[in-house]
Amino acid sequence: MTNSVIVTGASGGIGSQICADFAESGFTVIGVDRAPSEWTGGQSYELSDPGLKNVLTERFDLDGLSCIVHSAAEQILGHLEHQTWDNWRRAMWTNFLVLDDLVRSFQVFLSTNAGSVVLVGSVHAFASRSETAVYGVSKAAAEGWVKSASIDYAPGIRINSVMPGAIQSGKLDEFTQSLGGDKQLFLDRLSRRTPMKRLGTPGDVSHAVRFLASQKSSFITGQTLIVDGGATRLLATEIE
Repeated sequence: MTNSVIVTGASGGIGSQICADFAESGFTVIGVDRAPSEWTGGQSYELSDPGLKNVLTERFDLDGLSCIVHSAAEQILGHLEHQTWDNWRRAMWTNFLVLDDLVRSFQVFLSTNAGSVVLVGSVHAFASRSETAVYGVSKAAAEGWVKSASIDYAPGIRINSVMPGAIQSGKLDEFTQSLGGDKQLFLDRLSRRTPMKRLGTPGDVSHAVRFLASQKSSFITGQTLIVDGGATRLLATEIE
C-alpha cells in the first residue's frame, strides 16, 4: 500500500514544492487548493466548504493516509480597527480550524499508519508588524492548536509545525504589493536585515516539513521548527 499525503494550499509556491518533495519520496499526493493545478488534479477545492472532508473521502482511497500538511493560509491585511467578523472567520477557519476538522475526520487512517501532521505557520505568530493582526492572531492560534493536539493525539499521531519567515512565494508578493512603493527595494532590505543575508525559498520550508513528517523525527511532537534565516533572533535595535 502506497502512503498518501493531503497537502492544503497545494497550488502555492510553498505548497507546490511540498507536493513535489512528497511525490519524489514515493507518496501519493492529494493536493487541495481553490486554485486548480497539477497537484489538485485540475480540481478546485474550497477550504471553507464544511463538506470538504466528505469530498476527499469520496474521491480518494485514504487507507494509506499517513500525513496531512496544512500549507493553505488566508493573509488578511489592514488595521485592526477596520477588520470585520467575516475577516476573522475566514482567517481562523483557513489558517487552523480546517486542519482540526481534517485531523478529526481522518484520525483513524493517520493513527493506523503512524501518521504525522505538519502545520506551515508563520513567524507573525509571535513577532509581527502593524496591519497584520488578523493574520498574526490566527497563526498564533494555530500554534496553540499544535501544542494541545500533539498531546491529545499522542502516541498515534505526531503533530508539529514549521514557522517560515520571509520566503520568496506568493504570500510575500501579496504583502509587498500591499505596501506600495519599490518592491525590490523592500525585498533587498529584508535580505540585509536577515542574518543569513537572503530570503528563504519554498525548498527551505519543504525540507523542514519533510523532516518533521518522516520517521527520522519519530520522537518529535508538539514542536515548532523556525525557518527564517535567523531573523527572529536578531534584536530590532541591532538592525542597521
